[in-house]
This record gives sequence, structure tokens and C-alpha cells, in this order.
Amino acid sequence: MAKKTSGKPKQAKTYFDSRASVPTQHRWKLEKMFSGLSAWNKSFENVSKQIKPLASFKGKLADSKKLLEFFQKSSAVLRQIEMLYVYASHLSAVDLSDHHAQIITQKAQNLYTTFSQTTSFQSPELSHQPESYLKKLLKDKNFHLYHRELKLILAKKKHILSDAEEAIMSQVGKLFPGPEDIFSALDNVDLTFGKIKDQEGKEVQITYGLYSKYSESPDRRVRRDNFENFYKSYQAHIHTYAQTLNLCVKQHDFYTKAKKYNSSLEAAISNNMIDPKVYRTLIDETHKSLKTLYKYFAFRAKKLKLKKLSMYDLRVNIFDQKPLHFSYDEAVDLCLEAVRPLGEEYVRIMSDGLRNGWVDKYENKGKRSGAFSGGCYDSDPYILMNFNGTLNDVYTLIHEGGHSMHSYLARKNQPYNLADYTLFTAEIASTVNERLLTRHLLKKFAHDPVKLKSVLAYEIDAIRATYFRQTMFAEFELLIHSHLEKGEPLTVQFFNEQYEKLNKLYHGPALAPDPYIQYEWARIPHFYYNFYVYVYATGIAAAYYFSDQILNPKTSVKATHDYLHLLKSGGNDFPLIQLKKVGLDFTKPDIYRAVAKNLQKCLNLL
Repeated sequence: MAKKTSGKPKQAKTYFDSRASVPTQHRWKLEKMFSGLSAWNKSFENVSKQIKPLASFKGKLADSKKLLEFFQKSSAVLRQIEMLYVYASHLSAVDLSDHHAQIITQKAQNLYTTFSQTTSFQSPELSHQPESYLKKLLKDKNFHLYHRELKLILAKKKHILSDAEEAIMSQVGKLFPGPEDIFSALDNVDLTFGKIKDQEGKEVQITYGLYSKYSESPDRRVRRDNFENFYKSYQAHIHTYAQTLNLCVKQHDFYTKAKKYNSSLEAAISNNMIDPKVYRTLIDETHKSLKTLYKYFAFRAKKLKLKKLSMYDLRVNIFDQKPLHFSYDEAVDLCLEAVRPLGEEYVRIMSDGLRNGWVDKYENKGKRSGAFSGGCYDSDPYILMNFNGTLNDVYTLIHEGGHSMHSYLARKNQPYNLADYTLFTAEIASTVNERLLTRHLLKKFAHDPVKLKSVLAYEIDAIRATYFRQTMFAEFELLIHSHLEKGEPLTVQFFNEQYEKLNKLYHGPALAPDPYIQYEWARIPHFYYNFYVYVYATGIAAAYYFSDQILNPKTSVKATHDYLHLLKSGGNDFPLIQLKKVGLDFTKPDIYRAVAKNLQKCLNLL
């Protein structure tokens, strides 16, 4: 007699004890790049031989024929190095204990270093050419693939120093990673946290992972103890963190003055030809939207039955519902349904990728945490994630799927030298996909209040964390650099007071004063990345702008065409120019206002 079954679907295994035990269908297909280590090593030896001859072009770049030959040959070498590195680093990422993967990753990194050193004469030599020569090259159709690079050299020409000075700057540049390295060592290795009692009264040692976990505890005492314990550790080392960040800002200031830029902000974002007005408009418009955010905090306080929120009340679930759960196939189906407004071709390509070899889906022992979209021009886009079936995992999948589709479309429509898009546009594709998923889920769960609230809570937190919080970080970063540029000292007291003031501004009257939040700046690694964090905020602002247009029947046809055109354009021009071509001017307020508008829509549905 056959054994009866419960009829309940068996939950897929999402963790494997070893890399070898992960079924092939759950892995990405790296073998499409190299069949194995033997093929990789053969390619490595071949590419290694092509680097040294590039040095023979030094001193000859004033000859346009020689310059074109150099561009072509160096690009061909770099393209092969990228293939070697992507295969090696991706092999290592899925099993950090793989000794062979570690070795070839280091070999690929060393090869890139050798290439960079061998071709380092390129920018200085071209920068010292007459302006007329560079402009002539820009008109020459033979140099079409290199126009972005030539335009950047022309734009930066006034910031190029003498050969001797540039040599000194190059040597000084080796010291620049110091503050970030010190921060990383202190924050990830040396810093320890105290113990607290969990909900059952059991004493636990706090780690970064447990801090995150207990930040969401339904027990407010646990959340408070967790928060205060965590920041007391930063308070105990606050002078070291202050000196480290102070040194980082001073380095940026040194580079700014040496290179004759007007500000550290201008120097940092000039590589992508970003107008500093974009940065300042983002901050100004965010300030104007804060009242909408304040409404959310007031609502959160009401749901938690608190007169005032504390900082440790911002992550706890305010709705009493069980977490949603999805299988990987269900997640893919949701993602594909969500992006259907982008057209059948987009859906077909994404479906094939997510189901057939782009994604390394589940966690195995030794696999790195988190998620990313990788690959190179001559490979598939590859997505690493550790799927567990949560709503967050579905958003992670569609987010990384957005990056991968951006890469796929850019590589299919642009030549190698013009395919790589900048960081400024990178976050748009991923967050447009997220916004389309939210709209789809809100429609799908319209008659299921429990699921609807889960999606709304996720979306609101995405707005708070990705737009408002990142803009607050961006404003703090600008503030401390501007303070130093005025000749004022950066002290512990200054860092603490200014951060606390900004935190109060961004959280409003529903938040109670907190003696520990003033130390939060010390734990933010982004402050060492030299004006990087603002692109998260501009990315989500553009995503709301695009998704609103794509889903509006009156504008959908043109908006979808423009959006896909942006993805296909890759890096064929500087980002602000690309975006203006499809109707987005980041120096204007409209784009940023779309965020507050959508936040208000979510609040109306709660």
C-alpha cells in the first residue's frame, strides 16, 4: 500500500555542506568562459606575453597612428585580463576555501597590476599633448571608440601637473588607502561588543550579525540594550575613528589643492563629468521632502504605541504578521511578471538567464555572503546570492537581475570600449526593477491585507534607507569636507555634534533625543569612499521617475523605449548626457520629488 503524503510541498534545500554537494542546476555556468584550470592557465600565459610590448609605445602617442594602435592593442589585452579575473574571482566567491581559486585570483590581480604599471604613461603623455591635437582626434572617426576617454583627458588637462609632480602624486597615492585600511582593521577585527540578555534572559555576546538581529526584536528592552551596548563600543574608540576619518578628509583636500580643483566634491565626481550641482540639488530637494518622512515616523510611533520613537525602534516589524516565503521558481515568476511592462524581449532574456545559468542560487559552506551581479564583456552576466525564500531575497534577485540585464543589453549593443556603464547609472537599472516588483505585488496582494502590509513595509524601508539615509550620509560627507576646506579643524566634538544635528533633522519631531546616535558616523565605511554614497539616492530617485512613467498608460510607450535605450547605451557617453537624452536632468528638482510622492502613496495604503 502506497504511503500517504501530506500534500504539503517539500521545501527546497537552501544550504549545502560543501560546494561539491551543490547540484549543477543551482550553480552559475562559469565553464562557458573556461573549461577548467588548464584552459585558464593557458590563456593566462598567452595574455602575459602581450603586456610587455605595450611599453614600446611610450613617447610615441603624439603620432595618431601609433596612438590608435596602442589603444587597440591595450584594449584587447585588458579585455582578456577581465575574462581571466572574472572567472577566477567568481570561482573563489562560491568557495573561499578553494586554494586553487585563491591562487588564480591573485595571479589575475597581479596581471592587471602589471598591465596598469606598463601602460601608466598613457594619461600623462596624452594630457601633455596640445589641445588642438586632442580635439582633432575627437573628430577622427577612427577614434570613435575612445572618444569618452579623450574627452575626459581634454577636460582634465588643466589639472595635470608636470612629469615630476605627477610622479610624486603617484607615490603619495600609495598612501591614500591607509585611513580606510585602518578603519577596516579596527571595525572588523579589533572592535568588540559587550553582552546583553536576550528575550529569554540568556546572556549573549553581540556581533555585527546579532546586532542586526536584535535590532528587529519585538522586545523593546532587548532593542535598547542592543543599541546602547553597540554604540558604547564606538564611543570607547571614538578618538581613533575621528583621527582616521580626519586623515582621510585631509588626503582628499591635499589632492584637491594639488590638482587645482575648486573643492573635494568637484575632484571626486569629475571622473564621470558629474556637475556638483547634482549633489547639492539632491540634498536641497531631500530637505523639502522630509515632512513626508516625518509622517511615516509618526505612524510608526503610533503603531508601536509610543509617544516618541527611539533610534532602536526603527527596524522592528510594526505589523503582526508571519514573514512571506517563496521558492526560487516562485521568486523568478514574480520577477518576470513584474518586468513585463519592459517588453517580451526583456522578459525572455531575463527568464532564460535566471533559470539557466546566470545565478548561483543557494548558500554552501565557504561561499561568500551577500549578493552581486558580475561577469565581463565576453561572458554571461552572473549573479551570486544566497536565496532563502524571504521577501528580501525576491527583491535581491530582481535587483541583481536589473544589473545583469543592464550589462547584457549594453554588451549586446555596444563595442567593448563603450559597454561599461558608470556607477551613476548602475543603480538605476536595479532599482527600477525593484519598483516594478513593488507595484506588481501591491496589485497582486490588493485583497490580502497581511501580504500587502509586508510589501508596503519593505517599500517604505527601502525609501528610508536608500534615499533619505544615504542622502543624510552624503550631506555629512560634504559638510566635513567643506569645513576642512575653510581651514577649520575636524575634531571629535565637531563630528559628533554635526552628525547628531543631521540625524535630528532627518528624523523629525517623532524621534526622541538619543545620547548614543552621535557616534554612528564612526561605523559608516562609505565616508572613506570619497563621495560615493550619493549615487544610491540618485539611483532610486531616477528609478521612481522611470517606473512612474513606464506604468502610466499615457507615457508608457515612450518611457519604456527611452529606458531601454539608456540600458543599451552602456557607457557610450558620460552619464548626465545619456540621461538628458531620455529626459532626466539631475540638476532639476522633478526627479527627486518622485520619491516623496511614492512614499506618500505607500503611507496612504497603510
